[in-house]
Amino acid sequence: MPLPSPALVRSAPFTVPRLRLPFDAPPTRPDAEPLRARAIRWGERHGLIGPRGSARLAGTSLLGLGVALAGTATGAGASVVVDWFLWAVVLDDRVDDGPWAEDGALDRFTAAVEAITGGRGGRPADDPMLAALADDLWPRTVALGDAAWVERLRGHLLRHLDAQRELVRARGTAADLGVEDYVRVRRHAFGALVFFDLIEAGDGAAHPAAACRSGCRDALRERAADVVSWTNDIHSVAKDAVLGERFNLVTVLARERALGVQGAVDAAHGMLVAAVDDFTAVRRRHAACGSGVARRLEQVMGACAEWHRTASRYHLRAGGHASAHTGEVTPTLKSRQFEVDPHPLYALLRTTRPVAYDEPTDTWLLSRYADVRAALTDPRFTNANYGWQIAPLLGHSIVSMDGREHAAHRALLTPAFRSRALALIQASITEVAASLVGELRGHDRADLVTAFATPLPIRVIARVLGLPADTPEQVDRVRAWTGVGFSYLANYRQDPGLLTRGPANRDDFYDYLQPHLDARRARPAGDLISAMLASTVDGRPLSDEYVRGCCAVLLTAGSETSTAGLANLVVNALDEPGVRDAVRRDPAAADRALAETLRRDAPMQLVLRQTSEAVELPSGAVPAHATVACLIGSANRDPERFDRPDEFDLDRADGIDREYSAASSHLSFGAGRHYCLGAHLARAELTTGLRVLLDAFPGLRRPPGPAPAPTGFVKRCPPRLDVLL
Repeated sequence: MPLPSPALVRSAPFTVPRLRLPFDAPPTRPDAEPLRARAIRWGERHGLIGPRGSARLAGTSLLGLGVALAGTATGAGASVVVDWFLWAVVLDDRVDDGPWAEDGALDRFTAAVEAITGGRGGRPADDPMLAALADDLWPRTVALGDAAWVERLRGHLLRHLDAQRELVRARGTAADLGVEDYVRVRRHAFGALVFFDLIEAGDGAAHPAAACRSGCRDALRERAADVVSWTNDIHSVAKDAVLGERFNLVTVLARERALGVQGAVDAAHGMLVAAVDDFTAVRRRHAACGSGVARRLEQVMGACAEWHRTASRYHLRAGGHASAHTGEVTPTLKSRQFEVDPHPLYALLRTTRPVAYDEPTDTWLLSRYADVRAALTDPRFTNANYGWQIAPLLGHSIVSMDGREHAAHRALLTPAFRSRALALIQASITEVAASLVGELRGHDRADLVTAFATPLPIRVIARVLGLPADTPEQVDRVRAWTGVGFSYLANYRQDPGLLTRGPANRDDFYDYLQPHLDARRARPAGDLISAMLASTVDGRPLSDEYVRGCCAVLLTAGSETSTAGLANLVVNALDEPGVRDAVRRDPAAADRALAETLRRDAPMQLVLRQTSEAVELPSGAVPAHATVACLIGSANRDPERFDRPDEFDLDRADGIDREYSAASSHLSFGAGRHYCLGAHLARAELTTGLRVLLDAFPGLRRPPGPAPAPTGFVKRCPPRLDVLL
């Protein structure tokens, strides 16, 4: 049976052949580790990788392939090859992981690379990859060869980016590529021809474009490029199939030739063997003019094959590649599918791999309710992960604390969100919601994400802190800060653009915030900033650094997740039969509607933890010092815990107040000692907002036509919510 499109989530078992090429990898360099360490420092210095990426590269074999490609090159040549490899890996991750390359981003990136390499400048200041290329990598590269070699390299680099763009466009449409077109595009998209140029110059032997009239060098390079890219495709087939990747040699062959999985794998392997044979035949025919080039290309093919045999990300299980099944493959958090619709992947994980290791992100995935709740309540699952998630931005804050330290700092903040303080906040919530509704009057339609769900929680949490956020301009300014801050916190894919924008965004926010801290220190008021400035822990006052970081955390968490929760709540009130009328008849029904929204449509789909020691969970073991993704969105729809988990049931909860406590059945506010500090505030905001909205517009409804689906990798909600008022 042909592979289905867009996704093959299950298949009959198939055999992935052990690819043994008749070529040896280059000898191991004696300076391999220093060369790898130097490249990591280079990536850190230019903002291509953060602490998480540095640790990942230091602990895996990924950069080992870049070092192997450097061969016996010395000095500047070797470092240029390895730095280019790191640069290309980061770019490949950005293109393949999530939505970065969409909406023209890759087109703009390509245009900037063309300008930089053509000597016309033009790098956007906020993209560290382009800055590294313009300021460092390209100047060092052009020093390795003459003008003709530089122009050939530049041509291959731009064709590589154009091929990537072609694949991105094809993925975004229903268009398919036939085998012939795919081979052409893949040859350039993999980037092998770029590295063949770099390797030649790194070796100090950049050659003319053609050594003989028959074009033997180009023929050798093209065959070698096919070998290394198809080697990658064959090793990646199970991973690509389960993630719905249509552009893999195996899946293209299956689609075009109506082959089953095993037949397509065998056909791809046959093409690979034929390409090796063609390479060998060309080398024999042109031994006099291409032997040096051929020998180096053989080493590259050998190094790539060896790396794919040993790299853990290409092994379906510890036993190797003898037998494979897409049901054995862990969907990676880097998949675009988690942005579009994660629930089929959640179901696959719960059924086949409830405790699974995701190699590309170096993360253990927990998808069943019992395991996620255990992780959220077991003190062996710590907040140490925030050491790379948020500490580089905000320092040591309450989100990165555990144990007694966390308890002490939480105790300072809890009164601001409970009892008498919450009653005062309730009045503010009602006032803000009424004001926003007033601004909607007189309009026939609106986008409630922009006009209601976003400004309501921003204005409320800003008032709690004591910051001005009443005008649209003030709301927009806070929204810009919290949006970047949340993206930095949720940057599990470690996109370098977000790593770079985070500190600049923080500095801008802190510059705005400091005068407010100074004013409250001189004249305290009844807000949370004043309370923090007057508080002590272990007899010591809180530092301005800590208070600034705490304000950033509370403002971001108190607005971003509440915006998503309110948008999802309104969607369910309008789309689920009987919910809107139930809320209008009985205001208490809003609490039930919110509890079920939080369960079925969690605004936060996952949180991370880190184990302090090995832990045995109900579904399996997690090793010590592991990063763990608690998949809240999956746990909340676990059929072992909830009957009919994908359905919206307004009367599902037994005790409604319980659903807003640490004993809640859903896990959207967490559980245990780190249960959401602002859960009661969120409840008040979202239920009040819904009731005020429906009271003001009893006929509120969706306009005709399809509505935008919810999206998001971490925070999940519709990007807009168009309604008729």
